[in-house]
Order: sequence, then C-alpha cells, then structure tokens
Amino acid sequence: MRSRNLSAEAKCRTHLLVSNGYVEDIGGAFTALTGYSKDDFYHRPIGEVMKTLLRFCFDPETRFASENYLFTKSAETIEVLINCYKVGKADQKIYLIEQKPNYILNSELSLFDKMAMDNSMGVGLYSFPGFQLLKANTLYQDYIRNAFHVKESLTGLFLKEMIPSFTESGLEQLWLSIAENERPVHQKELQTISATGEIRYWNKTITPVPENGKIKYIISYLDDITDTVLKRKYLEEKYEELKRAIEMKDEMLMLITHELKTPMSVITSSIQAVELIYNNELSDKVRKYLNKIKQNTYRQMKLVNNILDNTRANSGVFRINRANADVVQLTRTLIDSISVFAERKGIRISFSSEMEQSIIQADVDIYERILLNLLSNAVKYTPEGRTIEVFIYQTILKAKRQVCIQVKDNGIGIPSDQKELIFERFRRVDRHASMHSEGTGIGLYLVKTLVSLLDGEIKVDSKEGVGSTFSLFFPLVKPNKVAEGAAVFDQPNDQLATATAIEFSDIYYGA
Repeated sequence: MRSRNLSAEAKCRTHLLVSNGYVEDIGGAFTALTGYSKDDFYHRPIGEVMKTLLRFCFDPETRFASENYLFTKSAETIEVLINCYKVGKADQKIYLIEQKPNYILNSELSLFDKMAMDNSMGVGLYSFPGFQLLKANTLYQDYIRNAFHVKESLTGLFLKEMIPSFTESGLEQLWLSIAENERPVHQKELQTISATGEIRYWNKTITPVPENGKIKYIISYLDDITDTVLKRKYLEEKYEELKRAIEMKDEMLMLITHELKTPMSVITSSIQAVELIYNNELSDKVRKYLNKIKQNTYRQMKLVNNILDNTRANSGVFRINRANADVVQLTRTLIDSISVFAERKGIRISFSSEMEQSIIQADVDIYERILLNLLSNAVKYTPEGRTIEVFIYQTILKAKRQVCIQVKDNGIGIPSDQKELIFERFRRVDRHASMHSEGTGIGLYLVKTLVSLLDGEIKVDSKEGVGSTFSLFFPLVKPNKVAEGAAVFDQPNDQLATATAIEFSDIYYGA
C-alpha cells in the first residue's frame, strides 16, 4: 500500500474513503458505477460494505489489486480491479474501484474511457505484447512528453519508440514481468521536467489487464503528487534548519553552563577555605549564612551539571569509563553517604540484597549520579517518619541475567495519568510542588539517558498516596569475565561527599 494526498479533485473518482475502518466518503464516480450513494454506506464498516458489493468478505490489504465481480444496486454485474492505499493520516485508507474492460458484462463505456475522462489522473492504455500506446488522456501524454522529451503525436507509438533506452534500461523486462506475473507495479516519486523547467512528481502504477484468461492490455496510470512532495521537501528543509538550530543551542548552552560552573566552583572553594582557616572564629550567625550560600551554590551546581550532562548525552559526546564494579557494595556505600540527609528529615533508609556480590560493567561516576538522583527524589517526596527501602536481586530480563536495584519510597506517589511524563525532558509531575520539592524537570530525563548509556533499563511503579518504586536493571558480567580486581569502594570519599551534597541541595529541611 502506498500513501497519497487526497485532494478535492479526488471527490469525483471511483473511490471509498475509509477512516478507522469506517466509510467516510465516496466519490461521485463510485455512485455512477455502482448506483450506491453516500447515504447508503456512510459510516458503515468497510468489511460490511465490501460484502454488500461483492457478496463475500473481502480484505484488499491481503488481496492487493484484486479482480472481482461487483454487484450494483440495480443488480447489474461488472468486473472491477480494487486497490487500497494509505492517505493522509495513518488511520485513513482509500479504496479505488476500477472497472475492467469486459465486452460481455459492460454495456456502457469501457474502463479506460472512464478513467481517461478523469483529468486528475493520467491514464495510458497499451497493447500486449507489443506495448503500443492505444489510448491516453491529456495528462498522461503530457507526462510522456516531459519525461522522455517526445514531440510527435504519441498515439500508435511503441514504448521503444517513445523511450530510446526502453530495452537497455531494463524497462522492457519490467513490463514483461508485470504481464507474466499478472501483478501491478508501483513506482514512486518519478520526476519530470517540462520544456519550461517546471518540475513535477508522479506516482505511477502499471497494471496488466487480462481478457479470456490472457493478458491483452497494460494500463499505466499516474497520480500527480507534486504538491505532496514539495511540502515534504519543504518540511525536511525546515527540519534540517531546526536540527542545526538545536545543535547551535546545545553548543551555546554548554558554553554558558561551563562559564557558570567556574565561578560557582570558586565560590564553593572559598567557603571551604573560610571554614577551614577561620573555623574557630566564625559566629553561629556567620556559619548560618555560609551554609545558605553553600547550599544555594550547590543547587546551582546541580542545575549546571544536569544541563551539561544532558547536552553531552544528546550530542553523543558523553565519556564513559567502564569498569567491573560490585553493585551491591557500591550501592551500600552510596546509601551510607546520604544517611545524614535522610536523618535530617526524619527518614529511615533500609538496604538489603539477595547476593553478597553482583558484578556489572559500569562507569562508577555515572552509576552514582543515577542512584543519588533516585535517592534524593525519594527523600524529597517522602514524609517525615517513613522508610525508603533499597533492595537488590538478580533476575532474567530479555533472556539475560540481570541485576535489579529497587528504590522504594512510601511517599506521595505519582498520579497514574502522569507516570509517562516523568522521564520527559523539562516535564515535572504536579505533586503539590512547593518550596519543599523544587526541581527543573530534567533529573529523571537525565537518569533515563544515563541508564541507557550503561546498557540498562529503568522502570517505575507508583500509586498516588502510597509511594513509588523505581527499578534499575543492568546486565551482569559473565562469571568467566569477572576481573579479580573489581572496583572497590569501601567508604564515602570527599568526591562522593561533595556529589551527595550537590544532589541533595534542593531539599528543604526547615529552619
């Protein structure tokens, strides 16, 4: 099936327009051919309509270009060729019903004459096996002249006379195979250039027509799709322009965030120097202000880091340093590093694992970013006095042994109609956001991106008012490939402590 752009001119064609399996419109030529009007078939299932016309269930998608006998409303019988095409939206199709030349059944004009009178479709009738042009309407003749620069009268010419390369180019073999196989061939977006330089695009269908069990004619018909192609090319050009604009935006965003990160790093270092050098001289009030400066600097650092990592990941320049790591020990270390933040909010974090050790190949820094984000969200949205559970187990996913790290909170949960939004860029779920739960809406988008970089998968299960469970899945390293010196992280280091402080900097703990 092919797509086409159904224009107002198609209203007069022999067609049924179907949307979502129901007849939406019929062409005027269809009524003339069958006697059925729009009122007879409007909004009826196409299968029911076809059964009325053909007296049996008919699926043109599985019987493409099918030859059948059609019964008109006045009980006359005609032989037809039926094609199904996609048009416009993905759920729309058009059924073109073309009457075949049959001198026994037809008492009116032949099929070709009916088609040739439709000025929106180019039609040419050829003999077989000689491929001599017997009839052609004006639109078809214009196509031949523009495509092959033929100036003389076309009627009566053979294809090899109209197309000098007919034999050498393989066109003759194509036409012979169409007759031999008795199946139509569709050629898309053929380009012609007129003598005045006008460019047009066509979809071409070449269909064999049998009579008395043998192929006697071949019909070639054309659809002018110039408007559709030009619109698509215009959109493609605009898409490329937009793509370039987005790339420039990402470059500018990366440059700006780099410029922001430098002074914030200086501020943070200065605060640390003041706390170290003048530790015994600072009053409680000064310490309070320094802590506020530090926390808000960390919040800006978190935003800058997220923007930088998002931009790097989208640009394909994110650096990954893979190493074998024990995800059980690494997760335990990360939980230890955030325990102080959970305790400040009156939240308990429990950790358990089915295995003592589980080796994955990952970038440790990236894994830290992923888990710290999930844990900070869990702390952020879990009320005081409740528990966050982290559980690790092994499972089979997509026929592979994988480790699952679950972060389960007993917080406010996610509304069912918003669960699909949480991993979208710059989308925040409306969870009664306030000063207690600030964010930009790029954290979980970044998490999903980072998980993908580690060949993992993330899933969420949540119920509003009950809590949420985020599950991370990573492929396990095969036992024979586990290095003896897998990365070990026994206790939080200064770098992890800083990363944790930055990740939890947007959580409000009160006065």
